[in-house]
Amino acid sequence: MKSKKITSIQDPIVEMEIDKEEFEKIYKEIVEELQGNGDVLESYIDYYFTINPLKSYVLSFRSEKEKNEFYDIGLKKDSVLSLVEIHEGEPKQK
Repeated sequence: MKSKKITSIQDPIVEMEIDKEEFEKIYKEIVEELQGNGDVLESYIDYYFTINPLKSYVLSFRSEKEKNEFYDIGLKKDSVLSLVEIHEGEPKQK
């Protein structure tokens, strides 16, 4: 998030590139969790993202697997809507 070379990041839902600051607002709780934790690869942002080979200013998910794992962190933290909620247009009742 601090790199000035990166200006956009792939959104896991719409799969389009969005502005880095917008990405941070939407996925703040997930990004805060990925601060690196020793030998746990899944705690590093590099585990999920790679620099897009065609657009060096964009971070893209490494694969569908990493994209889903990233999104699952948000679901566990209850910081993102489930895909069902997104499709139905209403959040679940708590």
